[in-house]
Amino acid sequence: MGQRPSGAPIQLVGFVLGAVGWIGAAIAMGLVQWRVWHVRSAEVDSGVAWVGIWRACLCSNRLASPPLRLMSCQAMAVGEAFVPWEIAAAQPLMGAAVVAGALGKAAAASGLWSVYLGRGRAGLAMWAAGCFHLLAGVCVIIPAGWNLSSVTGNRSIAFPPRFGLPRSPQAQEVGAGIYVAIFSSGLLLLAGLLLLSYKSPSFFSNNKVHPSALDPWDRNSLVSGATILTENRSFSEYSLASCGTDNPAFRSEEC
Repeated sequence: MGQRPSGAPIQLVGFVLGAVGWIGAAIAMGLVQWRVWHVRSAEVDSGVAWVGIWRACLCSNRLASPPLRLMSCQAMAVGEAFVPWEIAAAQPLMGAAVVAGALGKAAAASGLWSVYLGRGRAGLAMWAAGCFHLLAGVCVIIPAGWNLSSVTGNRSIAFPPRFGLPRSPQAQEVGAGIYVAIFSSGLLLLAGLLLLSYKSPSFFSNNKVHPSALDPWDRNSLVSGATILTENRSFSEYSLASCGTDNPAFRSEEC
């Protein structure tokens, strides 16, 4: 019979952490508060605009987008010339992270199911799950770090006139989207390492000795075989140990 691996609880923790990280990555992808711009403009009533990876939003009475009351949002496509590289790269990378995370969750669930049912081939599923989680973590940390660098450097974006935003803000700060993305990427990377730490149990048969596995001229193999035979309490043990014992049933003149 096979032994169940003692590391299964570690992989279960990795599964939970990966699930939280995957959900966080999906939330971060949809958040518009990646970069918070402080601007002075007649169109921006609150003086604050939010720039995400898919759209830019601001509060304005003039540019209100129905059915929103005071919120005006404009989508940013990858093909548009004004979209900076950090945002253009973030769109496919975050989408790939969500897909890779979903595949990783499916593989991890399959691996854990095989482990706790005592079935084999769980190692391949755990390996695939760990790789998918690491891939998802890398796909999240790249756009998060790149946009964080843009915020700290106060880089500008040449928005078209329909956005109602100036080219450069007075100041900008890190939004909730970047924080959620960094936190989620850390969870995904940690989950991937925990899932990759799984070691398949070694299946072996107890109480069996194969003569072909023992070298008659190897002292170590003979000692090992004698030890196994001793554990099995075979008849050979008593035959070999009969000489010199006090058991009258095994005494002989030759001893």
